[in-house]
Amino acid sequence: MASFERVKPQIEAKIEELGLEFFDARFFGSGQRSVLRVTVDLEAGGVSIADCERVSKALGAMLDEQGFFDGKPYTLEVSSPGIDRPLKTERDFKRIVGKNVVVNLEIAINGKKSLRGAVLGCENEILSISAEKGSLSIPLADILSGKEEIRFK
Repeated sequence: MASFERVKPQIEAKIEELGLEFFDARFFGSGQRSVLRVTVDLEAGGVSIADCERVSKALGAMLDEQGFFDGKPYTLEVSSPGIDRPLKTERDFKRIVGKNVVVNLEIAINGKKSLRGAVLGCENEILSISAEKGSLSIPLADILSGKEEIRFK
């Protein structure tokens, strides 16, 4: 039996082999309602339905070969992170330099646990944003969640 923890690095490697970027993977549920949800990304041009199909076929074959989940039925879902993707890593924030974000903090800054601002940069696990009261530097470890603020005209 291949456990989720054991196959996760292999999932990441297979996705990269297919020319995409691993974004996230989660396995949850039990019995007939178990789901392996894999999220892939592609910086240039985004992820297409064909990309998701290709990843699903490749991962499905690999997982079946390894006897994932002890051969019990599960659902494999492959998708992109979407327009409202969570921002987690330095790479995520670097991709949206100049754009507005909302970050929720573990520890309040100037009495606020939620900040809005434009991303100035992200280096050495420190996010720099231009907020209401000037530029701030926030360690990524202090950010509970972050999302790009999408504005429609």
